Amino acid sequence: MKLHTQTHKAVSKSKTFLVLFTLTLLFSVNNTFAQTVKVSRSASRIPAEKSISVDAKIYISMCVAEGKVKINGWERNEIRAFVREGSAVGFEVRKRNEQTKNPLWVEVVGYETTNNKSNDADECLSGREIELDVPRNSTVDIKGSASETAINSVNKARIKYESGDIFLNNVARGIEALTFEGDVTVENSSGAMNLTTTTGNIVAFNVNPKEIGDIFKSKTTSGAITLQQLEYGQTEANSSSGSIRFTGKVQNGGQYNFRTSNGSITLSIPQNSSGKLDASFGFGAFDSELPLKNQVRTNISKSQSLTALFGSGDATLKLETFSGAIRIKRQ
Repeated sequence: MKLHTQTHKAVSKSKTFLVLFTLTLLFSVNNTFAQTVKVSRSASRIPAEKSISVDAKIYISMCVAEGKVKINGWERNEIRAFVREGSAVGFEVRKRNEQTKNPLWVEVVGYETTNNKSNDADECLSGREIELDVPRNSTVDIKGSASETAINSVNKARIKYESGDIFLNNVARGIEALTFEGDVTVENSSGAMNLTTTTGNIVAFNVNPKEIGDIFKSKTTSGAITLQQLEYGQTEANSSSGSIRFTGKVQNGGQYNFRTSNGSITLSIPQNSSGKLDASFGFGAFDSELPLKNQVRTNISKSQSLTALFGSGDATLKLETFSGAIRIKRQ
């Protein structure tokens, strides 16, 4: 009986030791795993940076999932890409110059291209900040989901976003910019322009054609359009529910088409401007500080319109609003 009791106590101690050992081991493993995860999170905050030598007239394409994007032109024939608190960064060379072997087309991607690409690697960049330095003669082509983007001093720019503001400055030979939710601002640029937003404003300042035939187009569904110091032979502005304001010189032989369904149209132009005016203002009103000649007014079934000349009638201006005022002011 005594021997049985001692044996039972020994077995109990062994079980207790085994339980304590198991708990200690589990705690150690969990602690090690937690430390590993912590290190991994810390590593993701290390900035990613890469550079590559390219042709001076490089075409650069990229996809952005999210992040604040800044692209600046510089004098080097080199792309430098930097991502803070986000994805990796790499370059996929899509085309090379047959003579120099320098890249003519580079896609900037969100994974490390020196390693084998995994099946789940995301081509789109993401991060708190995404910065690129690119050659001044480069063409930049960006698509993405949500991003605030500023592009400065490049040759051409094409941007298509689901949402996010777009700012472009000193683009030399044309811009195509589309955001479904955000503002589009262009300054000190030239070339053909096509600016579109669904919910947002459009602003263009000191924007000029690069070649004969370059057209300026702007369109917003819900927002205002402000145009200042444009020198295009053909200028178009359309807003479904917002005002349109044009300030600057009317080009000789120029064609201007401004239309809004629910908003005002205001032109601030020099006293010596010359053009043929065709204005339709529905339920709205019309007023001009410039003297008009050969005025013909029509009022048919709640639709008001006016045709007239100012100066010698060199340019053509077609202005249309359904429920807003049309005003021509002396600059």
